[in-house]
Amino acid sequence: MKIKRNNLIDRIFENMYYEMESLNGMFNNIEFPKNVESGKPYFYGYTMEVGPDGQPIVNTFGNADQFNGSTAGSRPQNVSESQDPAVDVLESKKDNSIKIIVEMPGVTKENIKVTENQGMVNITAENGDRKYNKNIPTGKKLDADKSKANYLNGILELKIPLRKSEEEKNIRID
Repeated sequence: MKIKRNNLIDRIFENMYYEMESLNGMFNNIEFPKNVESGKPYFYGYTMEVGPDGQPIVNTFGNADQFNGSTAGSRPQNVSESQDPAVDVLESKKDNSIKIIVEMPGVTKENIKVTENQGMVNITAENGDRKYNKNIPTGKKLDADKSKANYLNGILELKIPLRKSEEEKNIRID
């Protein structure tokens, strides 16, 4: 005894098969830049926020600087060996400090180096094939000697007090 198939279901699965074959062909035709290793991911993203002056601030992250085109077959123009991690910078007027939150999975706190120079915070980390590098301009005078840092579950949190501005002083004229 032969069971009759529903023609509608057959057509649906047939269409799905052809769509999957078409996608497979697209992925096989992607041209990768010469400096991209096989099996290594590349990514690019951005965060957008409104600054204290009301102007938009766009921050990018990833290991690719920009892509050619905007389709699934597009590829990055430049791929860096180190990743540019996603970062949030929050200013607290309450305790006169800034908080910097950085996503860096796959490294240990011993692999992370944080430096500050004239309001520019530099964060680097390396562990095997995971490499991170980020320069964060704060535009503030920071008191790095009193800063605190914590790294847990791939998230680095820095709390850096702002340096108190110099008070105006009178100069006596002789």
